[in-house]
Amino acid sequence: FVAGCRVGSPPDDFAPQGQDWAFPPPNAPAHRADGYRHFIETIRKNLRHGGALRLDHVMRFFRLYWIPDGMTATGGAYVRDSAEDLLRILALESVRNRAIVIGEDLGTVPDSIREALARYRILGCRVLFFEKRPDGEFKAPAEYSRAALVSASTHDLPTLAGFWMARDVEARRAAGLLPDPESCRLQLEARVREKQKLLDAAFRLGLLPDWHGRSARELPELTGELHNALIGFLTSAPSVLMALNQEDLTKETEQQNLPGSTW
Repeated sequence: FVAGCRVGSPPDDFAPQGQDWAFPPPNAPAHRADGYRHFIETIRKNLRHGGALRLDHVMRFFRLYWIPDGMTATGGAYVRDSAEDLLRILALESVRNRAIVIGEDLGTVPDSIREALARYRILGCRVLFFEKRPDGEFKAPAEYSRAALVSASTHDLPTLAGFWMARDVEARRAAGLLPDPESCRLQLEARVREKQKLLDAAFRLGLLPDWHGRSARELPELTGELHNALIGFLTSAPSVLMALNQEDLTKETEQQNLPGSTW
């Protein structure tokens, strides 16, 4: 690994100050020199335990955001890696171990990266909160990719109930990840609009009874009917795999991880 740097991600709407994950980047020339032994062993040992492997931040194969020591996540830069080498190894090991590979391709992902993942038959991730059309409306289930794992959330994102109650916005505010009160207010306002669009989509698809409330502002918590409707929304998608987090079975409000809050 390379000393003097940490990895993370640059500023975006999700994390206005960027994210610092507080671990060092891999030393690509050193890995290549020993035939990627560390990478191969990591994949093999994880594939022993099941029929599918989900790789967090699969963009790391192509480029990784490095943050020099002494700088914040706003002062980093992307460093490229040997994607073709790593993808070929991954494909070989998945065949040897008879396992499906899923790449977490969320965030700012260039089309070229998704095209490369598709060539190697690596499934993508389609998360309910992020699947929107250019006009901001949520995509219908039929519009979801078949070659994907579909889910309501991930370990880095709010649960369904937490999303509805904006618990993630409050958690980011409490952890100092939002720069000022105005940012918090804007995110809360945006969340109300998102909730309304989800509610409207559920009604359009006939997933909610006519008597159910139609105003997101008047539904401070995730109702049982809406909870079932959103899970039904996902099960209607043509994607080959679906994951339902344990927290979303029991309507937990707190997410597993808050990215960028390491310190």
